[in-house]
Amino acid sequence: MASRWVWKIVVACVLVTLVIGAYLYFIPQQAADFGNRSKYILIRRGEGIYEIAYKLRQMGAISSELNFVVFAKLPWNNKKIKAGRYAIEPGVSLAGIFRLLTSGAAVPYMITIPEGYTIAQIARLLSGQLELEAEEFIRACSDRELLDSLNISGETAEGYLYPDTYDFFYDEKPRAIIRKMVGRFFGSLPKDFEEKAGMAGLDPEEAVILASLIEKEAMIDSERPIISAVFHERLNRNMLLQCDPTVIYALGGNNKPLYYSDLQIDSPYNTYKYPGLPPGPICSPGSASLLAAVNPADVDYLYFVAKGDGSHIFSRTNDEHNIARNKVRKTKLLGIAP
Repeated sequence: MASRWVWKIVVACVLVTLVIGAYLYFIPQQAADFGNRSKYILIRRGEGIYEIAYKLRQMGAISSELNFVVFAKLPWNNKKIKAGRYAIEPGVSLAGIFRLLTSGAAVPYMITIPEGYTIAQIARLLSGQLELEAEEFIRACSDRELLDSLNISGETAEGYLYPDTYDFFYDEKPRAIIRKMVGRFFGSLPKDFEEKAGMAGLDPEEAVILASLIEKEAMIDSERPIISAVFHERLNRNMLLQCDPTVIYALGGNNKPLYYSDLQIDSPYNTYKYPGLPPGPICSPGSASLLAAVNPADVDYLYFVAKGDGSHIFSRTNDEHNIARNKVRKTKLLGIAP
């Protein structure tokens, strides 16, 4: 009789274990409002199992934090949860979620780097979404060993961080990001870029510098070759480029109205004070500006003034330029388009 009761208890324990196992391993425990689309969870380095369980319950991926913690602490679940961003599908069981988080199969962030951004702006953008410090990224952009390996002769990677949409992982290292962006830059250059730069009297590095000036000055693609032609003509005549964005860059890169006193800053990037191109790019130029830098329009303009709507008035002489500037000032005062 005793052995019969023992047998019944064993069978009951096995059945309970099977039921609990099925519940944990196969039956989804997601909240009713989880929805029918994937949701993303970010596991940061150093987060503990209780913090992760809380996040999962908050997003509706599990209904019980305790169940997840107990499951994660079972003796045979000896894998560690890895930092990263994970996509949790609808209908996934607790065991499935645990397998996902311990697999390291993280999904990247899709991050767009806008044209005309500086290293500092890119660093701030990335640090807002990835596990990196802006200052660490900026320092890496000046790492001489890294720059040499990427065939960049300048002091920083400014101008070579190609503006595009990238897949970056949450914990991707700054140097890996820089390599990816610089690789995209050189991979996107037209094959005849160096040849056309030489025909225009520039070496490739100077062409990139010029492209960065065009990027900052132009808002309309059709005007980029014309602005390029103005800069080329001024370089050929040994005239100062007088490019406002270079002064803004010398002042720290913060867009603000320029005053006469600002134009006196003693910086090699001040093209009101020093002739020729600045010593390096002032931003990351896009493909349209890179093309324009080595394909200037066939015009003989020497001046341009912004109308305030993204377009410019181009002039051949200083007198024409002064007339255009006065016209723009008057129309802005009256609140009408030039």
